Amino acid sequence: MPASLSNYLQRRLLKWLDRRVPASHEHHLNVNSIFILPSGFGWSFIILSLCLFLLGTNYQNNLMLLLSYLCLSIMLLTLFYTHQNFARLALKATPPSPFHCNLQGELQLQVIPHAAAPTKTCNGVLAIKWLNTVRPMDTTAHASNENISVAQQTYSFSLNDNEVTDTKQTQTLSVPLPIPVRGRFALGRLTIACDFPLGLYKCWTHLDFDQQVTVYAKPQEGPVTVNKVASSNESDSVSQVNDLTSNEDFYALNDYEVGQPLNRVSWKHVAKNGNWVSKSFTSLQSDSFVLSVPSNIDVETAVSALTYATLSWTGADRVFGIQYKGLNIAPAHGVKQMHECLSALACLNSHSSQASSTSNKTVSISSIKNERARSTK
Repeated sequence: MPASLSNYLQRRLLKWLDRRVPASHEHHLNVNSIFILPSGFGWSFIILSLCLFLLGTNYQNNLMLLLSYLCLSIMLLTLFYTHQNFARLALKATPPSPFHCNLQGELQLQVIPHAAAPTKTCNGVLAIKWLNTVRPMDTTAHASNENISVAQQTYSFSLNDNEVTDTKQTQTLSVPLPIPVRGRFALGRLTIACDFPLGLYKCWTHLDFDQQVTVYAKPQEGPVTVNKVASSNESDSVSQVNDLTSNEDFYALNDYEVGQPLNRVSWKHVAKNGNWVSKSFTSLQSDSFVLSVPSNIDVETAVSALTYATLSWTGADRVFGIQYKGLNIAPAHGVKQMHECLSALACLNSHSSQASSTSNKTVSISSIKNERARSTK
């Protein structure tokens, strides 16, 4: 099948699913969201029943006819029970944590009680795979974007029978999330299937949990320029701290003045020679730096180098900011600063002249691939 026709059919399927099974953080399966057909083993069972019926009528063998009717009744009973079991499934998604594109993220799905049958649970083994890992863009400019070319691997999860174990703990299913490029993406639909109890029928559904994830760039050491930010009191590298709540290092002993807190008094010296002295502490003023990369460096190499530097400087608990191609992040430190820098670098577009550290725009996959191709040229 040509690629254009395949993309067209997939877009039509996704639009139809958006109307029939809308996106939601929590899904309780019902008639509109469940599809069921005989499995390969089920079709073989049906053909066997037909052959038994033809042989029984041809040779007028009542036992063979009875066996064919028995097989037919098993097929009908399994049809209703398989659908009823799968209709008890209810899933809730938690927001996925950011991860680097050279690693593999996870989407956490919680199996929760169904609204229509809270005391009954779905049994069997769930087969889960991504119908499309990333939701395609709605704009006409990206209408022909292709999904990420990753292997559509199926993941199996065995459901716990809470009625038997008498536990009310929520089961969590960790679905791997393979996205090999950086950016901020809206996750696509998951195909969830089950063939309990006999495997004669396969029930499945396509669910969109309306989740977004930020994929950080691959950290790789590179040419990063470090520029120190000048401060107004840069000459005072050490300042005395007389705050009661300070936890800084000891600096010197000074004469005690009336009104100073008693916990700063050096009682050892008072007991030794009767001199009242107070302890003073120091606070080293941390310098601020701005990380940047020369403009002649490839964009992906620069982003990877800045990502590596962000992780390194955060681990050393240093104050830093980033300045690169319109991206300006003020110096700060801590985990919040790290995630802000990594998110801004992940969403940085090479052909964009403006970039913001608080941008939440969804990045097109095909545009990133085209940028990488142009950069290599």
